[in-house]
Amino acid sequence: MILVAGVGYQHLSDLSFGSVIVERMREMEWPENVRIEDFGWGPISILHWFEASPGKKFDRAVFVGAIERGRGPGKLYFYPWPAEKPDPEIVQERISEALTGVISLENLLIIAQHFDALPPDTLVVELEPVEREWGSGMGEIGRQRMTETIAWIRKEVHARPYPNGRKEVRNR
Repeated sequence: MILVAGVGYQHLSDLSFGSVIVERMREMEWPENVRIEDFGWGPISILHWFEASPGKKFDRAVFVGAIERGRGPGKLYFYPWPAEKPDPEIVQERISEALTGVISLENLLIIAQHFDALPPDTLVVELEPVEREWGSGMGEIGRQRMTETIAWIRKEVHARPYPNGRKEVRNR
Protein backbone atom coordinates (compact mmCIF):
# COMPACT_ATOMS: atom_id res chain seq x y z
CA MET A 1 0.00 0.00 0.00
CA ILE A 2 1.18 3.54 -0.81
CA LEU A 3 0.49 6.53 1.44
CA VAL A 4 0.37 10.00 -0.13
CA ALA A 5 0.10 12.65 2.58
CA GLY A 6 -0.06 16.41 2.36
CA VAL A 7 1.19 18.45 5.31
CA GLY A 8 0.47 22.12 5.89
CA TYR A 9 -1.81 24.78 7.25
CA GLN A 10 -5.09 25.71 5.60
CA HIS A 11 -5.56 29.22 4.17
CA LEU A 12 -1.93 30.29 4.18
CA SER A 13 -1.25 30.79 0.45
CA ASP A 14 1.62 28.61 -0.81
CA LEU A 15 2.27 27.28 2.69
CA SER A 16 -1.01 25.37 2.22
CA PHE A 17 0.60 23.40 -0.62
CA GLY A 18 0.33 19.94 0.99
CA SER A 19 -3.27 20.36 2.11
CA VAL A 20 -4.42 21.83 -1.21
CA ILE A 21 -2.79 18.99 -3.15
CA VAL A 22 -4.68 16.45 -1.02
CA GLU A 23 -7.98 18.22 -1.73
CA ARG A 24 -7.27 18.14 -5.47
CA MET A 25 -6.05 14.52 -5.42
CA ARG A 26 -9.17 13.32 -3.60
CA GLU A 27 -11.21 14.50 -6.60
CA MET A 28 -9.19 12.17 -8.87
CA GLU A 29 -9.22 8.42 -9.36
CA TRP A 30 -6.32 6.48 -7.85
CA PRO A 31 -5.43 2.80 -7.70
CA GLU A 32 -6.89 0.88 -4.75
CA ASN A 33 -3.45 0.55 -3.17
CA VAL A 34 -3.08 4.36 -2.82
CA ARG A 35 -4.33 6.09 0.30
CA ILE A 36 -4.55 9.91 0.20
CA GLU A 37 -4.38 11.62 3.62
CA ASP A 38 -4.38 15.21 4.83
CA PHE A 39 -1.82 15.38 7.63
CA GLY A 40 -2.46 19.06 8.36
CA TRP A 41 -2.71 18.27 12.05
CA GLY A 42 -0.30 17.55 14.89
CA PRO A 43 2.62 15.16 14.36
CA ILE A 44 2.00 13.40 17.69
CA SER A 45 -1.60 12.62 16.71
CA ILE A 46 -0.39 11.39 13.31
CA LEU A 47 2.12 9.13 15.05
CA HIS A 48 -0.78 7.69 17.07
CA TRP A 49 -2.72 7.24 13.81
CA PHE A 50 0.17 5.17 12.42
CA GLU A 51 0.40 3.10 15.60
CA ALA A 52 -3.37 2.53 15.88
CA SER A 53 -3.62 1.34 12.30
CA PRO A 54 -1.74 -1.98 12.17
CA GLY A 55 -3.73 -3.03 9.10
CA LYS A 56 -2.49 0.09 7.27
CA LYS A 57 1.10 -0.92 6.81
CA PHE A 58 2.54 1.06 3.94
CA ASP A 59 5.25 -0.16 1.60
CA ARG A 60 5.88 3.34 0.29
CA ALA A 61 5.00 6.89 1.25
CA VAL A 62 5.10 10.28 -0.41
CA PHE A 63 4.87 13.35 1.84
CA VAL A 64 4.16 16.74 0.28
CA GLY A 65 4.42 20.20 1.81
CA ALA A 66 5.93 23.68 1.62
CA ILE A 67 8.96 24.61 3.69
CA GLU A 68 10.81 27.91 3.77
CA ARG A 69 14.51 27.08 3.55
CA GLY A 70 15.83 30.16 1.70
CA ARG A 71 16.08 28.35 -1.65
CA GLY A 72 14.79 29.55 -4.99
CA PRO A 73 11.17 30.65 -4.50
CA GLY A 74 8.70 28.46 -6.34
CA LYS A 75 11.09 25.56 -6.85
CA LEU A 76 10.15 21.95 -6.15
CA TYR A 77 12.50 19.57 -4.38
CA PHE A 78 12.05 15.79 -4.60
CA TYR A 79 14.17 13.56 -2.36
CA PRO A 80 14.16 10.32 -0.39
CA TRP A 81 13.80 10.70 3.36
CA PRO A 82 16.95 9.35 5.03
CA ALA A 83 16.47 5.96 6.70
CA GLU A 84 18.84 6.63 9.61
CA LYS A 85 17.53 7.58 13.04
CA PRO A 86 17.55 11.32 13.78
CA ASP A 87 19.59 12.75 16.65
CA PRO A 88 17.57 12.42 19.92
CA GLU A 89 18.08 16.12 20.74
CA ILE A 90 16.57 17.12 17.40
CA VAL A 91 13.67 14.73 18.01
CA GLN A 92 13.03 16.35 21.39
CA GLU A 93 13.08 19.84 19.82
CA ARG A 94 10.60 18.73 17.16
CA ILE A 95 8.30 17.10 19.72
CA SER A 96 8.36 20.32 21.76
CA GLU A 97 7.37 22.33 18.68
CA ALA A 98 4.65 19.80 17.82
CA LEU A 99 3.18 20.03 21.30
CA THR A 100 2.83 23.80 20.88
CA GLY A 101 0.71 23.27 17.76
CA VAL A 102 3.31 23.70 15.01
CA ILE A 103 2.34 21.78 11.87
CA SER A 104 5.50 21.05 9.93
CA LEU A 105 6.42 18.49 7.28
CA GLU A 106 9.92 18.21 8.68
CA ASN A 107 8.73 17.84 12.30
CA LEU A 108 6.35 15.08 11.25
CA LEU A 109 9.03 13.18 9.32
CA ILE A 110 11.63 13.45 12.09
CA ILE A 111 9.20 12.33 14.80
CA ALA A 112 7.73 9.50 12.72
CA GLN A 113 11.21 8.30 11.70
CA HIS A 114 12.34 8.25 15.32
CA PHE A 115 9.40 6.02 16.27
CA ASP A 116 9.79 3.74 13.22
CA ALA A 117 6.42 4.77 11.76
CA LEU A 118 7.67 5.52 8.24
CA PRO A 119 8.09 2.93 5.51
CA PRO A 120 11.72 2.49 4.41
CA ASP A 121 10.76 3.86 0.99
CA THR A 122 9.62 7.38 1.90
CA LEU A 123 9.84 10.22 -0.60
CA VAL A 124 9.41 13.92 0.10
CA VAL A 125 8.22 16.72 -2.17
CA GLU A 126 8.86 20.25 -0.92
CA LEU A 127 7.82 23.55 -2.42
CA GLU A 128 9.83 26.63 -1.56
CA PRO A 129 6.87 29.01 -1.17
CA VAL A 130 6.51 32.29 -3.00
CA GLU A 131 3.27 33.57 -1.44
CA ARG A 132 3.11 33.44 2.38
CA GLU A 133 0.15 35.64 3.28
CA TRP A 134 -3.19 34.64 4.78
CA GLY A 135 -5.60 33.63 2.09
CA SER A 136 -7.46 30.68 0.70
CA GLY A 137 -5.73 30.69 -2.67
CA MET A 138 -2.23 29.73 -3.65
CA GLY A 139 -0.19 31.96 -5.91
CA GLU A 140 0.17 31.30 -9.63
CA ILE A 141 3.54 29.55 -9.25
CA GLY A 142 2.21 27.42 -6.38
CA ARG A 143 -0.73 26.32 -8.54
CA GLN A 144 1.63 25.42 -11.40
CA ARG A 145 3.84 23.43 -9.06
CA MET A 146 0.78 21.63 -7.70
CA THR A 147 -0.07 20.38 -11.20
CA GLU A 148 3.54 19.24 -11.71
CA THR A 149 3.61 17.53 -8.33
CA ILE A 150 0.40 15.61 -8.91
CA ALA A 151 1.74 14.39 -12.27
CA TRP A 152 4.97 13.30 -10.54
CA ILE A 153 3.02 11.48 -7.81
CA ARG A 154 0.93 9.69 -10.46
CA LYS A 155 4.15 8.39 -12.04
CA GLU A 156 5.52 7.36 -8.64
CA VAL A 157 2.48 5.31 -7.61
CA HIS A 158 2.72 3.36 -10.87
CA ALA A 159 6.51 2.91 -10.72
CA ARG A 160 8.18 -0.38 -9.93
CA PRO A 161 10.03 -0.68 -6.64
CA TYR A 162 13.40 1.04 -6.66
CA PRO A 163 16.72 -0.68 -6.08
CA ASN A 164 17.41 -0.50 -2.33
CA GLY A 165 14.06 1.23 -1.90
CA ARG A 166 15.53 4.65 -2.79
CA LYS A 167 15.53 7.08 -5.64
CA GLU A 168 17.95 9.88 -6.49
CA VAL A 169 17.28 13.49 -5.57
CA ARG A 170 15.68 15.59 -8.31
CA ASN A 171 15.13 19.32 -8.03
CA ARG A 172 13.15 21.58 -10.35
